[in-house]
Amino acid sequence: MSNNLQKSIIAEKVLGKIKNDQIKMRPKARFVLKGVLIILGIFLVFFFTLYLISFIIFALRASGVWYLSGFGFYGFRTALVLLPWLLILIAIVALIILEILVKHFSFVYHRPIFYSILGVVIFTLLGSFIIDKAQFHSCLFQKAQEERLPVMGKFYRDLGIEKNRNVCRGIVLEITENGLQIKTPRGKILNVNITSETQFLDGTDIKKDDVIIVLGERDNSEIQTVGIRKVDDDLNFFPRRNRSMRLEN
Repeated sequence: MSNNLQKSIIAEKVLGKIKNDQIKMRPKARFVLKGVLIILGIFLVFFFTLYLISFIIFALRASGVWYLSGFGFYGFRTALVLLPWLLILIAIVALIILEILVKHFSFVYHRPIFYSILGVVIFTLLGSFIIDKAQFHSCLFQKAQEERLPVMGKFYRDLGIEKNRNVCRGIVLEITENGLQIKTPRGKILNVNITSETQFLDGTDIKKDDVIIVLGERDNSEIQTVGIRKVDDDLNFFPRRNRSMRLEN
């Protein structure tokens, strides 16, 4: 059977179904509207996913959980417990929805699903890291601390940076007889007690004004330290130009 004959038979079947009202013609505007809504949905889900993943990265770095893997099994176990699993689950669902929306377009539809999922994940993760490096969330956190973030302020104030009792970030205020005295991003003063079993990931040459991550058991303002790591990230919780002022206060 030739191709022309096959096309003719198919055309007759389609015309027959149209005449019998088995196939209904739909206006072009409906397809245009559907395409616009899908594109809008892609943009909304994409930017929501970017925001959420970059926020998760920021929260992990800010709380110190991001740096715990170097402390061996205890640090790894603590990190697993403190991961924001609910936010991670929401991010995974958002990525799945984004993949479903993107698959409506032919340039993605005809590609293996593995490649399209990989492309969506890589593109989203790269965008999230760029947002994180731009200090977007750090600025919002600082505004929330100063009560200058009306809508999202409570969300950032409840970030959980200091709710994790076993790990905290702080700037060294003083070298004490038993260890260190640090100040957290929320302004709390904590005493870090160092023992012979305390693990230092970046050497013991810790000095005043260093920013550190402390892992250990916390009892009120006292921390029985398991490990200490100096960090020099760009979260800007303790701007260098303001550190001397903070220390004097």
